[in-house]
Amino acid sequence: MKRHATLVALLLALTTSVLADERYVLQYDAPATDNLLVKSKGRSKGLGYIQTALPLGNGRLGAMFSGGIDTEHLLINDITLWMNAKRGMDEVSQSGTRRVTQEDFETVRKTYREGKYGTKPDSMESMSTKYLSSTEPLGNYAPFSDVLISTGHDPASIRDYRRSLDSRTGLGSVSYSIGKGTFSREFFCSHPHDVVVARFTAENATLDLTVTASTKHKMAQVAAAKNRITLSGKAEMVQNDVEFVQIVQIDAEDANVAHHPDGTITISGAHDVCIYLAGYCDYLPEYPNFNGRDYRGDCETAISQATQLGYDSLKKSHVDDVSALVNRCSLELDFDTSGLTTDKLVAAGGSLELENLYFHYARYLQLSCSRTAPVPSNLQGLWNADLKPAWNCDYHTDINVQMNYWMVDPANLSESFRPFVEWTKVLAQSGQHTARETFGIHKGWSAGLNGNVFGFTAQNVHGRRNQQAGHWLAQNLFDHYAFTQDREYLEEIYPILKGAAEFFVEYLAPWKDGTLVVYPTWSPENSYLVNQHGKLNKQAYGASWDQQLVLNLFTDCIEASTLLQRDETFRKTLQEIIPRLCPQKIGQHGQLQEWPEDWDNPKDTHRHISHLIALHPGRDISPLTTKELHEAALVTMRHRGDESTGWSTGWKTCFWSRLHNGDRAHNIYKFLTSKRAYPNLFDFHPPFQIDGNFGGAAGVCEMLMQSHLRSVNADVETIERAAFVAYKNSPNEPKNFAPVVPNESLANAPYIVHLLPALPTAWPNGRVRGLRSRGGFEVDMQWKDGKLSSAKIRTNKGGVFRLYADNKLSGNITLEKGQTYSWPDQLQR
Repeated sequence: MKRHATLVALLLALTTSVLADERYVLQYDAPATDNLLVKSKGRSKGLGYIQTALPLGNGRLGAMFSGGIDTEHLLINDITLWMNAKRGMDEVSQSGTRRVTQEDFETVRKTYREGKYGTKPDSMESMSTKYLSSTEPLGNYAPFSDVLISTGHDPASIRDYRRSLDSRTGLGSVSYSIGKGTFSREFFCSHPHDVVVARFTAENATLDLTVTASTKHKMAQVAAAKNRITLSGKAEMVQNDVEFVQIVQIDAEDANVAHHPDGTITISGAHDVCIYLAGYCDYLPEYPNFNGRDYRGDCETAISQATQLGYDSLKKSHVDDVSALVNRCSLELDFDTSGLTTDKLVAAGGSLELENLYFHYARYLQLSCSRTAPVPSNLQGLWNADLKPAWNCDYHTDINVQMNYWMVDPANLSESFRPFVEWTKVLAQSGQHTARETFGIHKGWSAGLNGNVFGFTAQNVHGRRNQQAGHWLAQNLFDHYAFTQDREYLEEIYPILKGAAEFFVEYLAPWKDGTLVVYPTWSPENSYLVNQHGKLNKQAYGASWDQQLVLNLFTDCIEASTLLQRDETFRKTLQEIIPRLCPQKIGQHGQLQEWPEDWDNPKDTHRHISHLIALHPGRDISPLTTKELHEAALVTMRHRGDESTGWSTGWKTCFWSRLHNGDRAHNIYKFLTSKRAYPNLFDFHPPFQIDGNFGGAAGVCEMLMQSHLRSVNADVETIERAAFVAYKNSPNEPKNFAPVVPNESLANAPYIVHLLPALPTAWPNGRVRGLRSRGGFEVDMQWKDGKLSSAKIRTNKGGVFRLYADNKLSGNITLEKGQTYSWPDQLQR
């Protein structure tokens, strides 16, 4: 293999270090806390490896590095590696669905109509569990392997330690000195070549290393031969174990390399050691087998290509790949760098420096854990060390997996959305069986609260978690089209949207007042009438979040079918159903009701605020267009308070941004970055959940630009009169707001691009480059003394928008492909 000499390599590393911008770099003066392989009973408390090590990833393959002085610990993950579930069953069984007769389903619904609250045997909770909930195993996301590189260095003897991760390049590094010797390491996870790569170098010294590979899975073997360690094994399933393999290959130039019977490799007298790692499992996203990848062949191919290319070539292609995507969008707040390490920045209680870094790090994490894999990022993104992770490290569809994708389009990482699409295709296929077998509905598809990589769409085993999820998943799908304006993509997802809507057309049922509601359901994950029926009283009917999302789904389907010129009859069916949906209501405390009954408790500070989905991530409540609903949402937000779990804090940042209260949004974002962040900036739920990282970054985008409103009247100059409004006050019920039927003209209505809708006073000066708006536009902005000073809006497709800036609404602005509009009033070629 051809490589530059050690001195040249060190100079290159030094150059990279000098060029690294501290505003984008996580940096530390000590190694991570490595407790992963320490045997203990139960989950360890306090800060450990997951909270302090630094992450790498290419969307499928992931790693974390500890920077340990005596031992470098690499945690390896494959996002498709699961255990404790089933695969390879017949199509119906693979969905996990409970086979329910129509009589039994009606028995369950009867308990809801009769108001059988609580948890007694005849309650909504108990009857849902008895008749509807699946008993099939969901399983859990599983760790892949641990690779240890022992150096023999004494931590007490080192000086000038530095560990870092550059969010613009995806390069991790470690350096320190011992005596006259300088030791350096560099790490990355290549998307172009699908390998993890590490390089250990020494100047004025030599390296004596021992490399070992292991896995927590019981069924595994490890063997070493020449300069290669091969780890193979199985992740135990209830049915059809998942097989995997990992190859670690070492290039130590002229050093002495020896392999040993215990599967280890030792290197002595080295100045430059490169370690290449590839790993795959047999998973394929093909329902219902989910098996068949040539994982051994793929592993051999990846390692062979990587070693032939060599370190420098792999690094260049990796940096070019990552930086091209990361550099599309940047935020520059006005601050002086402190020189503090990242953990000390967090401990200091928040700063503009930390807020700026957190946003860029979230974009790096997004790119690292969601790209071209067949499944989306999970509760921990990609990085998991436990055989029994919290909440299975699964896909929660009552906000978490959706929140993981809120920031991809506005933060200009649209490619990261593809795994969500591929996964939802599988759910739609599997969910047809759940819709039919559990609910007796023969059109469309259904999905419940928890998902895995094997097409599980059944209702959760707990009755209080009976819910629908297709409408919220579909919201993410259509919103991606709103940003990209990709007609081929719309063609691709339309059957999924239509299937979700078809299910609800049949699933909706009349309630006491004759309006149509979703039930069985709940309002995630909240309870009501607790004093009367206990804290597990959660199952309900017509919860506001369901009703809002059904309207959102039906509206999106009407628009999509109009644009694609198909399904006119179905479109009219949806238009006829919309006026019959249960209205949104303002309750006795002035709040937006969480349920159709006025059960809200003003002292309730529950982390979920699902009944404000129409505010965010929906588009149907706005201080500019729906004054009464806006005021009711404000009351709800004040009731719930500011401090909460990590992901909830991220959502509240988005809520307050949509309410145009930049200072409140910023205070919550500051709390998120300083009090809900671990030393490595992973979101502190607790424990670690990555959705808070992505929700917070989405909130930053919402503070700076919003584009969810549509102009349906080009001839008026006020946004209140121009924008489409989805809820209108009911003439006979002043506190009720009925859904509005959209007509086909909405499909071609331009989006309103609102600049600096919630700029906080703490960010008086700054600029942002490369934000994306709905309608297919890209926006650069600069502001000074809290006011917009300049903006540029461009498009690669062409389109029409209206601009709302400085409290003024423009007329329609038409841009052809390649044109740029410069605010306040210049059109540039």
